[in-house]
Amino acid sequence: MTNAVCDYDVPFDHVTPGPWVGHMREAQLRRHRCEKNTRRTDFEIFRELVDTWKTETWYKSPLARRISHSAYLKIIGLGPKAIPWILQELRQEQDYWFAALEAITREPSPNSASLSELRDAWLEWGARNGY
Repeated sequence: MTNAVCDYDVPFDHVTPGPWVGHMREAQLRRHRCEKNTRRTDFEIFRELVDTWKTETWYKSPLARRISHSAYLKIIGLGPKAIPWILQELRQEQDYWFAALEAITREPSPNSASLSELRDAWLEWGARNGY
């Protein structure tokens, strides 16, 4: 049980119904999922992190808050294997993946006048580098 989600190892069978029943049931479900959980692929982890990042930051306008979100940082932590997935995200939807690409590739972001140009420049970089 190395997965952080599996840290809910407290039995709740002795608790009577009350205002926290929903939270306890959720904890039990997480524990149960951990017990039967098979190892997730890196791509599945990436997808979960992307979904979390987009869900929790879509309303945040300051860029610094979006790129300092824990899910975004964990995507960077996936390293070079995340590059093709990030580029695919850029192809599908323009979002701010540039800081992640810069951090993972250690390449400077191209000088561009707009986000569209920056996106196109990174996609061209990906094509030149076999992504």
